[in-house]
Amino acid sequence: MAYQMMVTLSDQEYAALEAEAIKSGKQPETVLHEIMARQLHSSLTTETTKRPLTASEFMEQQYREGKLLNIPTRRGLTQEEQAELERLGSLFADSKPLSEMVIEDRGPY
Repeated sequence: MAYQMMVTLSDQEYAALEAEAIKSGKQPETVLHEIMARQLHSSLTTETTKRPLTASEFMEQQYREGKLLNIPTRRGLTQEEQAELERLGSLFADSKPLSEMVIEDRGPY
């Protein structure tokens, strides 16, 4: 659907529009339409950027800026991943709890 409007310009405004049209090799109406479309598009994008980011948008922005290595998902671990995690846990586990190792490392009082 297309709409038609009548626009009233002063002599200075029309002269500037005509100079821009001559420079670009287009009709003044076409140049005016392009200017309006550009302005409306930029005002729409600034309206959407003024709202606060959602949590997922914030994480995506941080990922793009290189501040996050990956974007977390809410999926659970597969059986293979769970088994690998348990295997690594038992591989690096020691017989003593960490709290006891810290007490031993303190030495005598």
